[in-house]
Amino acid sequence: MIYRLPKDTSKKATLKAHILAQYDPFARRDIFPAGIRYCLNVYTGCAHRCSYCYARNYIIRADEPRGKEDPIKRAKRDIEEMKTLNPQPKPLHISNSSDPFMAELEIRIRATLRLMNLLAENRGHFTMITFLTKNPELASHELYISLFKALTPCQIEVSLTFYNDEIRVFYEPDAPTVQSRLDGIQKLRNAGIPVSLRIDPLFPRETLPEPFWKHPELKSYGIERTHTLEEIEKLVKFGSATGCKKIIVSPLKIPVGYRSPCRLKGYFHDLYADPFGGKPHTKGFAYRLPEDYIHNDLFPSVMEICQHYRIQMIHCKDNLINTK
Repeated sequence: MIYRLPKDTSKKATLKAHILAQYDPFARRDIFPAGIRYCLNVYTGCAHRCSYCYARNYIIRADEPRGKEDPIKRAKRDIEEMKTLNPQPKPLHISNSSDPFMAELEIRIRATLRLMNLLAENRGHFTMITFLTKNPELASHELYISLFKALTPCQIEVSLTFYNDEIRVFYEPDAPTVQSRLDGIQKLRNAGIPVSLRIDPLFPRETLPEPFWKHPELKSYGIERTHTLEEIEKLVKFGSATGCKKIIVSPLKIPVGYRSPCRLKGYFHDLYADPFGGKPHTKGFAYRLPEDYIHNDLFPSVMEICQHYRIQMIHCKDNLINTK
């Protein structure tokens, strides 16, 4: 949300939803001090159908990607309002609840391309502009490369959780292949575009440690496999070799809102229940992992790999807060 000028000029400006909205972390600001920053979702819903996607908890028909009504016209109106009110420039995030480079939609509608042109014409109203995508291959086309350069400082965060396409298909059925994402990252880096690699989320993986789990193997909980530490190392090594800025991580949270897929809730129920005596710990409409496991096992093992390859690892929340 940004300030909306009232029709009655004697009244103060008020907050009202815009397409260029205030980023909302859905958390108390005392534990998630994101400050004022903007978010713009170019599209609604997502074509990738990632089973763990948190947006399912608050977006109707999240698996049905669609365009928005007059998104560029609305963004232009919001920017004109900013010119009138002249707020201090803040970071802009594109897009947190969808993917701005979904192939079918973007090739047909070009809303992201048109938005980037609009932002380039009004660059001074924002500090860092961050693009979040699972399709760097499309983002690496020359049409976008020239605009990324015009939008400097800007950065792209590419989500790539798996190195194995068979596993990727299970959890991210319609997302771009692993190889296409590796190729897209390489092309973006060759063009000098800043990229960060999001190995996000990090899944529980074998060997499951005591005392959190009674059994060390995923199959004991009805799960075939997730990613291995060796596969994660291949991703980190690639990120380091291509000159990515950092590795961004967060623990796997299982969305359990009424719009979330029952398959994933049932699939992970026993794994997430065992550390808590048979009932999953639920917070923010999601099953959560034990904090001690996250900070003493899940994160440190990846941190050690990142240190070996001399690339920074940062938690998703800290990464956002530190984006200025």
